[in-house]
Amino acid sequence: MTDSDKALPVWLTRDATRWAACRPAAWARPVWAAAGLVVAAAIAVGLEPHEWGAVHVALAAAQLYWYLRLPELTLIAGPALAGWLVCTAPPAAYAPVLTALAFGWAAARHRMSTRRRQRLLAANAADGTRLALPRPVPALWTGSVRIGLGAALAVPSVWVPALAPLALALASAGAAARYRAVRLRRAEVPVLRALARDDEDGRLWVYAGDDTAGRRPLFSTPVTPETEPGEPERAQPPAEGTRLRPAVLFGAPYEGGELLLLCPDRDGGPLVDRWAGPVHPAG
Repeated sequence: MTDSDKALPVWLTRDATRWAACRPAAWARPVWAAAGLVVAAAIAVGLEPHEWGAVHVALAAAQLYWYLRLPELTLIAGPALAGWLVCTAPPAAYAPVLTALAFGWAAARHRMSTRRRQRLLAANAADGTRLALPRPVPALWTGSVRIGLGAALAVPSVWVPALAPLALALASAGAAARYRAVRLRRAEVPVLRALARDDEDGRLWVYAGDDTAGRRPLFSTPVTPETEPGEPERAQPPAEGTRLRPAVLFGAPYEGGELLLLCPDRDGGPLVDRWAGPVHPAG
């Protein structure tokens, strides 16, 4: 790490602990919103079996995907789907689904509010230090695969309408990831020094800059742009004996966010740019 990097603010344990404690409430976990929608859809089908078709199933699948991957779009898609159901289905059929959609919308809004607080806490820890990404910036591939898959599904959706919601779900998720990456590139962003280590699955785990023993991981993130988010509950941090490396974080980390990390390779070689995201808080 160069002398100029050493002058950057360190993400201290006291600040990192506040960031780690800022997380959505248990009720707002996307699994509960997804389970509620599945149960509500099953009840609705049981009450009015002739009112539902393949398009409804595809719309429900798209909504489930957005719950898990894109809560910001849930804030738009949920009310839009609710309005469409009110206009096209009898009350007995849509009442349970509307209840589930309302719960999912509230959970998504809570998650987005938590993300804003996480960004603010990280920016405060940087103490006003903001820099543009180091040049040259890595090639922008984030979101490309999902956008391509969505476009590929959009073509046959002209003849198979049920594919349209799935195409939209994939394309919108890819476009959102790409937008976050582009926004990170275009402005000066908060910068923090931290510590990091890789696990066997290729995920990078980040620790406070003064947590030299690596006792408390803050978050993990894949370091290839198109790696789909895994199940954060199953991801396990590397053993404490694994060597920690210095890292510079460009961007305020938050759940689901994108970052650029400047850190040595596994063998302690020169600093390299590693595009990372989405962020999964540890624990």
